[in-house]
Amino acid sequence: MFLAIDLEACNKYVKGSVFSIGVVGADDNFNVLFKRDIIINPHCKFCTNFRKPIEFSVSKEDVKNAPDIRALYGEIKQLLYGDGNTDIVILAHSANNDVFMLNMALKRAGLPPLKYRYICTQMIYSAVFDVMDGVGLDRAAKEMNIDFIHHKADEDAEMALEILKECCAKMECTYPELEEKLGIVRGECDNYDYTQMRCAKLEKLRNKHKVEKRNEQKRLRADAMGQNGVIASVDCKTFDLLRLDGESSLLTINDKYVSLLKEGDVIFVRKEQGYRELFKVRIVDIKRYDSFLDVYLSGENNVKNEPMLDFLTRTYDFNDYKREEDYGVARLTVVKIQK
Repeated sequence: MFLAIDLEACNKYVKGSVFSIGVVGADDNFNVLFKRDIIINPHCKFCTNFRKPIEFSVSKEDVKNAPDIRALYGEIKQLLYGDGNTDIVILAHSANNDVFMLNMALKRAGLPPLKYRYICTQMIYSAVFDVMDGVGLDRAAKEMNIDFIHHKADEDAEMALEILKECCAKMECTYPELEEKLGIVRGECDNYDYTQMRCAKLEKLRNKHKVEKRNEQKRLRADAMGQNGVIASVDCKTFDLLRLDGESSLLTINDKYVSLLKEGDVIFVRKEQGYRELFKVRIVDIKRYDSFLDVYLSGENNVKNEPMLDFLTRTYDFNDYKREEDYGVARLTVVKIQK
């Protein structure tokens, strides 16, 4: 039997502020037996101002009128443990997050910890389809042509179940056979702590990609040095947005090269924190501004709805006022040059 779970929390400042637990039970052939969204009163402020604003399907009024996790503890425990005689495969997408949230919710409420084993469909999907960037439920649903309501806990749980079903179909095997083929060792939760799932195939793929990436970065550094290429240094958030955008993205720079750049030029983008990774982009459009504030006020931001102070803070971590005054700012629309 499978038990897919998904937890939603409502306050990033309160660990364990779980207000919704989606649970979907299915038989060994992935036939859904039940689907529930357990609404919980977390006894804290309900907000949606996370890193990205989230549209939850549950209202503040629903949460306020719901029982708290103390009243639901026995029901949650029964779902995870079953009758004690059946092997329940507990699964979630990016499972460590859900396990951590449940642990914190129980600890915060002064309830005994729960002990169970679980698997992560994000890791399994990555191993089966050879993707290394942590595919989210929304992207997986799009690739699988499935409609679902994101951030509705029972819908997210069912989507995780669909991912596991798709992975078994791709590998043409049952779930027990999938565990063997991928070298899965289930994660374990106990005493408000957990050890994450292991997947031998995923670890092998990650090591392979690590070597490939290291060799690619050597080639790019040699390329940049050999061509005296323009290197634009950016913060981690901007770098990741540029790397993940499949078609085009925005890049803001100001240095001595700004006045020389033109459409069609190839430049190198470098992350200035941690591992100084490079990739190559081609400029398809240039707009020039007097200041970074003018860029923000233009509305052309690569982080949607980012507050002005956040944008300017991370921008000036890598650019000083003097360069802004001397060279102005170029807002570039760029496309990645594939390997």
